[in-house]
Amino acid sequence: MPDGADIVVIGAGPAGSVAAIEALRAGLGKVLVLDKADLGRPKPCGGGISPGARKVFQELGLWEKIEPFAYPINGLRLESPSGAEMRIAGAATANVLNRCQLDRILMQAAIDAGVSFMPRKLAVGLVFEGQRVVGVRLENEIIKAGWVILAGGALPGRRLRFYKARTMNTCLTRFEGLPFDPHIVEMIYDSALLPGYGWLFPESASLVNIGICLDSRKRAGHSTRQIFECFLQRHFSERLACAKRISPTRGHPISSCPWIRHSAPDGVLMVGEACDLVNPATGEGIFYAVQSARLAVRALRMSTNRKLDAKKTAALYLGSLRRTFAARLLAAELFNLLGVKTLDAAARLGGFSVVNRLCGMTMSRL
Repeated sequence: MPDGADIVVIGAGPAGSVAAIEALRAGLGKVLVLDKADLGRPKPCGGGISPGARKVFQELGLWEKIEPFAYPINGLRLESPSGAEMRIAGAATANVLNRCQLDRILMQAAIDAGVSFMPRKLAVGLVFEGQRVVGVRLENEIIKAGWVILAGGALPGRRLRFYKARTMNTCLTRFEGLPFDPHIVEMIYDSALLPGYGWLFPESASLVNIGICLDSRKRAGHSTRQIFECFLQRHFSERLACAKRISPTRGHPISSCPWIRHSAPDGVLMVGEACDLVNPATGEGIFYAVQSARLAVRALRMSTNRKLDAKKTAALYLGSLRRTFAARLLAAELFNLLGVKTLDAAARLGGFSVVNRLCGMTMSRL
């Protein structure tokens, strides 16, 4: 068991793995990743790899490890709240990959690069010297840390916040043998979910995942699972007759805030969903996770070079987050407020190539 590390990363998802790889490449010293479970545990995530996320993986030299397993997407079937349908092809392409597999690929790349990984280690607290964090407290030991990168998702990050972020709820399951159009994702703006939506993401030639994402305030006393099962019957009842459900229905809260803040103790940088960096219109988080991880390491490298203290390092990081994500998150929030209301008209006019092209650009950049 290591006594400590220069960088301790909590969480072995995409944000944690990319942060670890980048920290090692930046020469920031010994890097250790902790996770509360074994690598590649099931995640209630659709597994969509957006064009932005794919570009980050390409720039990091990781895409060649991911691409052989990622199902390519080249079109979208969009259903508006009134039931009107629009099909969009030729927009920026995406991919779908089961999060278990993606997490394993990325963490293995980190291990191969020289990162230390400790699974089944639950971080129960932080260790302070004065006002600065100097380590991580596990159930039975303490690991010293020069810096802690918190990449454990919404729940650990929530404990460090001094403001209330929006909570969205997701629920999904996987089916085999359900008819679908190859290489086409489906986004269904059901009126019961607005401004959230439901989806069908193909993962292979025979496997799809279907899920919903909605604001927790829309549940009106119903469980997310109940709402999901009703959604399945409304939109997939005929196709379900041919399908076999092959995984349990899993749900999870998503924390999102269109206004970027970073409220962590000195010595801690929060990345990805721990910092509420999730698209409020789609629930997509992989791009925000991996890009914020890069920005966190960049801030640490600049801090080392300039000999900055912890507060200035955090301020440097926050500034880079706002420059990178603020416009995207604001656009997504405006889509929630205004864009969803235009979907019926857009679907009716989708036969016009200009409208179709504009909708494709909009949806691919959300």
